[in-house]
Amino acid sequence: MNLFAIWCLCSINLVLGANILNCPPEGVKFEKVLGLRPANSSRPELLHRSPSTATPVTLECIAKCQANQECASFVLYYGSATCYWYRSIANATEEDNVIDENSAWFVKKCFSNDGSCGKLWIFERIPGATLIGNDTKEVPGAVTRSECERYCLDETQFTCRSAKFAIMDGAPSYYDMGGVKGRCILSDADRHQLPSSFRVSSYSDEYIENQCAPSTNSGDEFCAYEEYDNTTSTHIDLFFPSKTKEECQKLCDEFEQFNCRAYSIIKGDACYLHSEDSKIYGPNALKFLAGSTYYEKANCLNITVSCSETYMTVEYEPDSNFNGKMYMEGFSDNPVCSAPGEGRFHPVSLKIPLLTGQCGIIKADGPVNRTLLSGNLLIQFNSLIQTQNDRLIRVGCIFGNETRVVVGTGVHVSPMQPNKGSVIIIPTENSSVPNVIMKIVDPKTGLDISDTQIGQELQLQIILNQPNNLDIWASHLIAMTERTDESIFLLDDRGCPTDLNIFPALRKIVTKDRIELTAVFQAFKFTDSPIVRFSVNIQFCVGECPPVICGTNIVSHGRKRRGLKIETINGTSVIKLNRNDLRHNKTSVMFQMPLEYIMIVKDSNKYQADRLVTADNQKILVAGYDYITNEVCLDYSLVIALIVLWVLVQIFFVIGSIVLVKRYKRYYQHECTRQSMEELHKNFGIGFSNLENRRVHWADNENIL
Repeated sequence: MNLFAIWCLCSINLVLGANILNCPPEGVKFEKVLGLRPANSSRPELLHRSPSTATPVTLECIAKCQANQECASFVLYYGSATCYWYRSIANATEEDNVIDENSAWFVKKCFSNDGSCGKLWIFERIPGATLIGNDTKEVPGAVTRSECERYCLDETQFTCRSAKFAIMDGAPSYYDMGGVKGRCILSDADRHQLPSSFRVSSYSDEYIENQCAPSTNSGDEFCAYEEYDNTTSTHIDLFFPSKTKEECQKLCDEFEQFNCRAYSIIKGDACYLHSEDSKIYGPNALKFLAGSTYYEKANCLNITVSCSETYMTVEYEPDSNFNGKMYMEGFSDNPVCSAPGEGRFHPVSLKIPLLTGQCGIIKADGPVNRTLLSGNLLIQFNSLIQTQNDRLIRVGCIFGNETRVVVGTGVHVSPMQPNKGSVIIIPTENSSVPNVIMKIVDPKTGLDISDTQIGQELQLQIILNQPNNLDIWASHLIAMTERTDESIFLLDDRGCPTDLNIFPALRKIVTKDRIELTAVFQAFKFTDSPIVRFSVNIQFCVGECPPVICGTNIVSHGRKRRGLKIETINGTSVIKLNRNDLRHNKTSVMFQMPLEYIMIVKDSNKYQADRLVTADNQKILVAGYDYITNEVCLDYSLVIALIVLWVLVQIFFVIGSIVLVKRYKRYYQHECTRQSMEELHKNFGIGFSNLENRRVHWADNENIL
């Protein structure tokens, strides 16, 4: 072997790593990284570009990188349908990577053939996310990310569906090339089964999902699709022309090269498949597109509906811890129309009256003596607030020849006008105490948010400007309605989160001219009000405020606090401070102040069930409506009844027409005869007009001429 060949071999080993070079061709697969990509300074080269930006290129880019031995990874840009490849990722550090939710990063890895399962990418990895709880098994010691994924594939005691990888402090990079190690926890659940447990986190936490995990219910894990009108996803992986909705859905259900999570119908017959859903990035992952419809897979719910002459009984058996409530939409406070949850596997039963008009039950009469009584049932996983994981089910009964049950999916929250507010500090004269503000912003743009959507990723910021040897912590964070009739604690008196599924611990960011307490969370709303009012107590201390250990690996910035007087100036809560307030020791709380922020949470994307179906999956009355072609799908028996009715109407119309024609003919003949006689009499000096009845008066006298 000459020196040039040795140099080439060493270079390739440095770029790809020995594990890829020694891997059999069928074992070289990809890991898909979401929300993170290398910076353009890493000198990427064009791999593939779509001749039309409307055509997705995911499969083509994977095939080209697979065939190129020097291709270590590639980045797919969904917006331009273009991908660029990289020769090396050995020096990819945190500073070299860019947060980008409009792209996907595919990295070559070696997986043995027994773990490949035919998927183009074996794992999906989301930096900055985690699955709260559901820790089935922890791998002992510190392992690399590739080792953590191998443990998941090789697990035999249970089906490993996901893993949590926590990078150790001081780790220099996001990739294994430099031997990055961390804590690995395997789970028998994933974010699709437990969407309320999937939360944003720091970028030292990573959520890794096994794409080869089998379905839990023999392929019936997802039995419904949520429908979004005039909407599509920006991340498109595959395109099929000239497909109906049913054909496109079948393609998504049966596609094997990747897990299809959603599909879109655009321009009536263009079918697009998506490997991602809106639960990763929230509503921002979807965009408005007139005439399109987006369908996203939703988990099956173990719901049974039975009907009697006067009641409809709905029973829900949760497969996870359910402490929320089940109620008819708009009637959460009515005990007749709602039922609370009582934990895992404990059935929740709701008996809804049908004939009294309660609970939003709507009556619709159909032909052949059939009547539909239906309403919208909301399953809310938190007893006080609504999140994007709640489910709206259409339930109902049909009375007539037989009783049927209707089930569907969807969520819709009515919007209101935006409003917001906060409390500020005004320093008194000869005081150097800085202002403190609280705001909620879009973490991508940094712009203030006054109204948003359920599930949208938001960032709460509490900012102390020009601290001047002051520090802050926060506690007693409450979310409430505008009338404070409903409220929920997000941070307790110590500043610790009460429910990580709703709100995480506060993180402190210290710079030269400001101190910021921040937390990223997903927007939620209360059941009966779209207005969410945030209120928090801020405490100050000289020097540094010590953090509070709230639990395992949970650190927040909260402490006990003292009281402080608040004044009101022109309707605004104001706190005036002076240097006399700064007479406490370094670690004690000097004073506290409240901050407040009001926002509107709504759902601008109305989505609903794609059709109404019966318990045995048979179509009823009106079985569906195509918003693109304005076509209505009808039941077979209804179609026959309509045809018979149409024929009868035509028969009656023909008979009526014949009767009218005969009557008109008789009338016409009579008129012709009368006009002829009148013309005849006129020729003799008399006419029908002169033949009038007259009164004759005789004279009273006898002189009659």
